[in-house]
Amino acid sequence: MMMNKIFLAVLVSFFFVSFKQDGGVEKGAEATAEKIYINGKVLTVDQNNSVAQAVAVAEGKILAVGTTSDLLKLKNNKTQVVDLKGKTLIPGFIDGHSHFMGLGAGRTANLSPPPMGSVKNINDLVNVLVKFKKDNQIKDGEWISAFGYDTDQLAELRHPVKEDLDKAFPNNPLALTHASGHMVVANSLALKISGIDENTADPAGGTIVRKGSTKEPTGLLQETAARLLKKGVAKKLTLEEKFEDLKKQQELYASVGITTAQDGLSSVESVELLKKASDAGILYIDIVALPYFVHLDKLMADSQYKFGSYDNHFKLGGFKLTADGSPQGKTAFFSKPYLTEVPGCNHDACTGYANVTQETLNKAIVTGFKNNIQPFVHCNGDATVDMYIKAVENANKELGTSALERRPVVIHSQFVRPDQLDQYKKLGLVPSFFTNHTFFWGDVHLRNLGKERAFFSSPLKSAIKRNITFTNHTDFRVTPISQLFLLGSSVNRLSRTNVVIGPDERVTPAEGLRAITISGAYQYFEEKAKGSIEKGKLADLVILSEDPTTIDPLKIKDIQVLETIKGGKTVYLKK
Repeated sequence: MMMNKIFLAVLVSFFFVSFKQDGGVEKGAEATAEKIYINGKVLTVDQNNSVAQAVAVAEGKILAVGTTSDLLKLKNNKTQVVDLKGKTLIPGFIDGHSHFMGLGAGRTANLSPPPMGSVKNINDLVNVLVKFKKDNQIKDGEWISAFGYDTDQLAELRHPVKEDLDKAFPNNPLALTHASGHMVVANSLALKISGIDENTADPAGGTIVRKGSTKEPTGLLQETAARLLKKGVAKKLTLEEKFEDLKKQQELYASVGITTAQDGLSSVESVELLKKASDAGILYIDIVALPYFVHLDKLMADSQYKFGSYDNHFKLGGFKLTADGSPQGKTAFFSKPYLTEVPGCNHDACTGYANVTQETLNKAIVTGFKNNIQPFVHCNGDATVDMYIKAVENANKELGTSALERRPVVIHSQFVRPDQLDQYKKLGLVPSFFTNHTFFWGDVHLRNLGKERAFFSSPLKSAIKRNITFTNHTDFRVTPISQLFLLGSSVNRLSRTNVVIGPDERVTPAEGLRAITISGAYQYFEEKAKGSIEKGKLADLVILSEDPTTIDPLKIKDIQVLETIKGGKTVYLKK
């Protein structure tokens, strides 16, 4: 009898796989890993920001985390062992907010200033457009679209006007989108085709900027006024061409370490294309789509769409609503006026404006809460944040529910006030900050808004002190899709002229890293599955050339993504 018990104990110990509570391997355990990463510096981003040496992966998930010597016990003759040689392994980056479906960038002229482009003045801008027309063999009569001009980086420090464009383009309608994405400049032909003249009224939530005291349009169309342009039918792409665009966009995102991307304002057409790509197996990184709120009824009525869960890497994560505009474009909605002249505003107390009414915002949040669909609301100015807080409080009262369970996201949340942060904590709002602004427009915000407001922009440290979970984002294509540049901006907060924009709001590299990994997972209700390197989670991993938590903070932006792994499979490898 005793011999039988001993034999059984030996048999069980041989076949049983056991792990330590912290994910390490128990001494003497037997298991099989498909791949083991060893001899590295593993920033787990777990609750304690633990650092390990090695990670074992099997069936797309993390099998164990621990020391190299322990994890090598999990290999057999089929296990692939990857020697990191001291390189840094981190969780895959989770995109807090960008516009993944901004596809076909090559079909749009790039008017960005350095470092994203070459445009330094209006003459440069016109020359880029002339070259773009020639290179792309665009015929007279065809529309030309461009993106990225930045008023504050042009030598003239003003928006282009139609007269700047008409001489070079008398026969092509032009639509030049500002770097913020919130306004467009059109030439005379584009205005004529669209029927925009001195008799055209400003639409709700938008402004047709006029010449002085006259009613003649300058060409600048702010916010909803840009929708008045009638660009005609774009070139129809085949489904295969659209899939090719999706593949290229995934390659771009994977090359910067992103394993979960967001399409931050999805049209019905974008949702339909992502669904087709998902069904065809085209997607290999996770994509969270946020259809615009006006499409909710249509999508909820269609049985093929379900909010909140993935289908072959595609998920409808919630809905998007744009409540105001751009702070650098001076259309964001503030409780106190801008300090500099605002185009289209002819008085001394220009505060910007909301793009929606309080009633519309209230209704959208109630719809989201009632149907368990997460709201993502664009709020740049503090007056718009006030509107969102009121809408959330109204939904709580009307439905007798709690926003704490719904994690309403405040996209940008750039100029939130301290008292509003307290409300975020109380209500469970999740701010998705935008610290890249401190570099690209920090100097501009100082001029336009003053030191107090500029220095409190994207207040990460103040959010940490209140124990508020927050994310950080690039808003690509508004700023580059570089998570390491983004991380550096949260740590350094240096402007183009090397001014520290809000020294008290700087965070440590470890704190900044959490915002674009585990907190990103929290934003999407996915923190149990991804966002940190822990046993049982998805093997979404990134290998970096340097450790961002120990390198000179000014060099964080220069760290290279060497490899991106999604679900245990390499989706990008630096050549």
